[in-house]
Amino acid sequence: MKKWRKLTALLLVLSLVLAMGACSTTETSSTSSGGGTSESSTTETSEPTSETSEESSTTSETSDTETEDTGADMTSYPRNETLYQGGQQWGTPVSNNPMAANPVYGAIAQSDNARVLIWETLYMWNVSDDTAYPLLAAGDYEWNEDQTAITVPLKEVVHWSDGTPFTAADVEATWDAHVNYQSTIGVAYSPYIADIVAVDDYTVEIQANTDNLNRMKVLEYLPKVYVMQKAYLDELAEANGGDATAMKNEPMWDAPHTGPYSPKEQNDQKWVIERDDNYWGQDESMWGKLPVPKYIIHNIYSSNDVAAQAFANGEIDNNQSYSANIETFWEDQGLPISTYMQEPPYNAPGVIPSVIFNTQRNGLDQAEVRKAIAMATDYDQIIESAMTGQSPTFEEYPRTIFNWSEAQQSMILDPEALAPLQWEGNDAEGANALLDEAGIVDTNGDGNREYNGEELSFQVECPTGWSDYEAALQIVQEAGKNIGIQIETYFPESAQYTDDLQAGNFDISLVSFSGGISAPWTTFYSYMYGFGGEFPETTVTNYGRYYNPEADELLLELSNSTDETRQLEIYQRLNEIYLTDVPAYGVMYRPNQFMSCYEGVWTNFPNENDGTDPKIPPMMCSDGYGVAALYNLELVDG
Repeated sequence: MKKWRKLTALLLVLSLVLAMGACSTTETSSTSSGGGTSESSTTETSEPTSETSEESSTTSETSDTETEDTGADMTSYPRNETLYQGGQQWGTPVSNNPMAANPVYGAIAQSDNARVLIWETLYMWNVSDDTAYPLLAAGDYEWNEDQTAITVPLKEVVHWSDGTPFTAADVEATWDAHVNYQSTIGVAYSPYIADIVAVDDYTVEIQANTDNLNRMKVLEYLPKVYVMQKAYLDELAEANGGDATAMKNEPMWDAPHTGPYSPKEQNDQKWVIERDDNYWGQDESMWGKLPVPKYIIHNIYSSNDVAAQAFANGEIDNNQSYSANIETFWEDQGLPISTYMQEPPYNAPGVIPSVIFNTQRNGLDQAEVRKAIAMATDYDQIIESAMTGQSPTFEEYPRTIFNWSEAQQSMILDPEALAPLQWEGNDAEGANALLDEAGIVDTNGDGNREYNGEELSFQVECPTGWSDYEAALQIVQEAGKNIGIQIETYFPESAQYTDDLQAGNFDISLVSFSGGISAPWTTFYSYMYGFGGEFPETTVTNYGRYYNPEADELLLELSNSTDETRQLEIYQRLNEIYLTDVPAYGVMYRPNQFMSCYEGVWTNFPNENDGTDPKIPPMMCSDGYGVAALYNLELVDG
């Protein structure tokens, strides 16, 4: 594969100017593939160009590439000041509220690699070197002697976007708000964190719940949860009478924040954030300068296919949408498109998109039914068609909850002991035999098996437009046909999909969980921790509500274990339970994020050989330490 860098892209642009003379303009929307939020836009186009204003003069297409109108607005902001992202916004943004269960806003995301464009966290997680780098924090966090509390020093230079100082009181007030208003963050972490208190103006202490000690969950808070301003929260509480629902429904577009960008525009076609030129991070104690793009825009596209066309048109610079046969962009179309890795699978190890079963549904509460569907699924077909080869196979890396990175694969204590529990796939014969032996049979001759007098008929869902997920689930549907289980596909809007998962309002779905500061523990926890059988009404983990008392006990032990040998023993046993009970099963290997880059306007994106130190991960120039990439970008035309 040929990697396009600055010189190549510049020559391309010059040749285009000579060959094409002039191009018409485009407008845009936004989307996400495999786990995102936020959207939208409309317009006209035949040949896309980067010309957008008197100040911008960069074009970005090849003369022999056919282009189609995607309805994206590419003219409202100067092209040479704007970084266009794709693949993270699939619907109209709802709010900028970190307490909302689903703000549907791709500019924010509280995850193990939090998106720190507007709101910021105490630390940034770097998946490339497994290190938490201080952001709002002034240095490393420290556990107390018995590891029941973490002390975090705070940067005194930090200020809010309204110019007021940032202090420990803001960190304390953020925790109180999540707990008092029972946000998903509050529900998820209050069992493990007793309190977060301001020790002084620039020191906070995170106190673990010693009656339910789980050090991993305490650690997760550090790079995941956005800090909100105490004064603003107090104003909102007074205006809403402290009503929890009202607080979580506040849009908060005007909220003071500490991040480098501010919300500027959001609708059903796009969102726009604008650089805050007074951003505290230009201080020498942090980045020492401002991020390069003045604007970041995410147009909203209807599907991966439309996003792929927009990408080819040069409407997306930094793309998280899955692109089928991505190598054809440069091999067949000669486009200045690059990926993080030069060879297949083109992206770094990350997650395992997995079919999850709602174990509270009749039939799906039976391990034999779950395993039969898993055995009958054709994984080679998924990797060949849904992933177009951009995934290692399960033959290369036999299934466990570990991803395919060398670090995680090395944690498998005894591969030979797991081998008898693993399955190859596309085994309808074996799956049918398993169901027959369990007495789950077709008693009325209609071709469908029944359990407890009910036909096994389920709906399997993922968001509409996520073409790789949709293709994978159609293969799962076919597996059901081959073993007498009716499975119908259902592709709702992304926001509905998220709501269904959190509320348990689904039969079968396709999700993935990434790891961060507590990985790989957090991934095992996300698929298997059963809350002692008492699930919250809304959950952001273990959507299938699977409960196994032994798994719960092991996960709690693992969260506090410092004995590496014992850790590997626990991971081994958890994998055995996972492969036996099958609360979920992986259908492919994927990166944490796809990150492909159109280098017709911007260049110097992260890649595996870029020599950055610390190594900048392929996290869309926005998530965790991936935001560091925004400070290195360069314009192709200088």
